Amino acid sequence: MNRKLESPKGFTLVELLVVIAIIGVLIALLLPAVQQAREAARRSQCVNHLKQLGLAMHNYESTFGIFPYGHQTEVGGNTHRRDCWYQRILPFLEQRALSEAYEADPGEYVMHVDSDIKKAEVYTLTCPSDPSSPGHGGSGDSISFQGNYAMSAGPGTYTFDNSTTPPTINVTDRNLTGTDPGGMFYRESHNTFRDCTDGSSNTLMAIEGIIRKSGVSSWGETGGYWGGAPHGSFGISVAETPNTSVADRLYSCSVTSVPGAPSDAPCENGNADGLAGRWNFARSYHPGGVNAVMVDGSVHFFTDTINRQTWLRLGIRGDGQVVGDY
Repeated sequence: MNRKLESPKGFTLVELLVVIAIIGVLIALLLPAVQQAREAARRSQCVNHLKQLGLAMHNYESTFGIFPYGHQTEVGGNTHRRDCWYQRILPFLEQRALSEAYEADPGEYVMHVDSDIKKAEVYTLTCPSDPSSPGHGGSGDSISFQGNYAMSAGPGTYTFDNSTTPPTINVTDRNLTGTDPGGMFYRESHNTFRDCTDGSSNTLMAIEGIIRKSGVSSWGETGGYWGGAPHGSFGISVAETPNTSVADRLYSCSVTSVPGAPSDAPCENGNADGLAGRWNFARSYHPGGVNAVMVDGSVHFFTDTINRQTWLRLGIRGDGQVVGDY
């Protein structure tokens, strides 16, 4: 009796390789989409955090009739020296208990208050797209919470060139530690809505920066709320556009560059290298730009390619110049 030939069961080697290749192609096609979806979610959370920060600032202004100062002038013998806007708005970020513990602490400098106070992480001030956030900066027993957001301080010292139409703003000094660098916030600033003469929808309030490396000694990096304010950490300079290749200049950097960050986020050690001036620029891990909240509380995404003159005008509270498209 003749028997029918049975087909072999299972896959041949060629069929298996074809299936593996197809699966690999599908994964390669899906992975970027998954990554983009995750980044979109992180960016949305960052926008929400900035909205909450803007609301906290508005509530502070409504309560006291003025926005908090960028940072306080250091006076020998005072407690809580180097206090900045961060400590002032804690109650308006649903951190009343933390604020009360801070106010009761007798530390002369803010970096000398109880460790549990200065290390407390306020997630509203962090960006989930930053792999190092929430951060911890400072040095030794002064290591403390570091966030991603800082106030818009302006460009530093600036002049107008009226030989062109429209007038060009020329930045002559990016330093944020001077008397008035042009933005809404600086040392002993006492501004309110009426001081924003260019319009609250045309003036930056707070901008995001990056944390270069958490847990490593640094003074003056963006978001170094506990002691770095006089060295520039309270604010961001608009003298350069977002994610610029121009280095931030701090008292000391956690690292001098971050491979993988836009433009490698270069940083100069101003103190060790004897460099004058202190400044931080807007930076983020969002592809193509940074988020920022305006004085009116609206949040916008500003691209790395924004016109430099437009960025400068957005950062100055009262230059009287027309802001271009952004």
